[in-house]
Amino acid sequence: MYWLDLDNTPHVPLFRPILAALSSRGIETFVTSRRHAQTEDLLKLWQIPHTAVGIHGGKSKIRKVVNLVHRATTLSRMVSGKKIEVSFSHGSRTHLLASWIRGIPYVQMNDYEFSEHRLANAVATVIMFPMYIPDSRLASAGHSMRKVVRYHGFKEQIYLKDFKPAEGFRASLKIPDDAILVTMRPPSTTANYHDPRSEELFRECLKHFGMRDDTFCLIVNRTASEQRLVPPELLARGNVEFLTSSVDGLQLIWHSDIVVSGGGTMNRESALLGIPTYSIFTGRKPYLDEYLRDQGRLQFVEDVKHVHAIPVARRGKASLLPPDSTDLPGEIVSVLQEIAERRNPSTHGKPSA
Repeated sequence: MYWLDLDNTPHVPLFRPILAALSSRGIETFVTSRRHAQTEDLLKLWQIPHTAVGIHGGKSKIRKVVNLVHRATTLSRMVSGKKIEVSFSHGSRTHLLASWIRGIPYVQMNDYEFSEHRLANAVATVIMFPMYIPDSRLASAGHSMRKVVRYHGFKEQIYLKDFKPAEGFRASLKIPDDAILVTMRPPSTTANYHDPRSEELFRECLKHFGMRDDTFCLIVNRTASEQRLVPPELLARGNVEFLTSSVDGLQLIWHSDIVVSGGGTMNRESALLGIPTYSIFTGRKPYLDEYLRDQGRLQFVEDVKHVHAIPVARRGKASLLPPDSTDLPGEIVSVLQEIAERRNPSTHGKPSA
């Protein structure tokens, strides 16, 4: 049995094709999740069996540490008696700690080189990074290169390859066909890397887009606290709304004319799909975002002047950037199988190609 932990919204679409690939190879899985943002809603939307454990620790560093220990010990107790061969998540520290407590080999996916890495360096078995991030960048950021394994694409390409636009999507959200749809993701106010400057840029973007009569701004917030970033007078105009139900995020991005986000995953999804994409993330820039900027698929918004220079218009034809591998989910699963085989060589065959 393989144990997967999904502790944030982007992990649900990411793990869907990986779970399907595991199932196709006859591998039993146990899925846990964290009640945070839209994680639970998407798991239910896509009917992924799971067990919800714990919540987000919030802004306070003390609460984060307490929450880390509490959720990790709860997860550890939950898998007591289960025959877990390998654990896998995208940066879930509580899952990593719980796996270490149980002596379970742990594989971590990561795509932001400046994320906190000391715990993974210490106890993870393998850390998987996209091939595009240079060794020098990872090493200078402090990652243990002897644990790094590469896969051939962006993590978002693991699930983007199966994307098909749905007809009538705008109508299902009551968004006028003739409006310029601007989808906006506020900066995460509870993240370790949060920078208040991104809040200023978000507010300025709201004014830039929301004060026009030809736009419709849909705000995809993670938590209720992020709603406070939106001035009431803008909401009163009628063309600025919060997304109140769980939807397929890729469909929303595809049917948008402009995407503005303070979070990395949504920016990369949009840029890879070929939608005009603007990052208001003001922390240390991910190499992958710099790569997409150099490809002409993403722009960084550095200050208020940049906000007012963003063109407001219906987008042209979009094109998906293909991955360098035809089977990214299979690549991931093969790594998991290899780690499981190291632990129990007598009960496994060779990993599938």
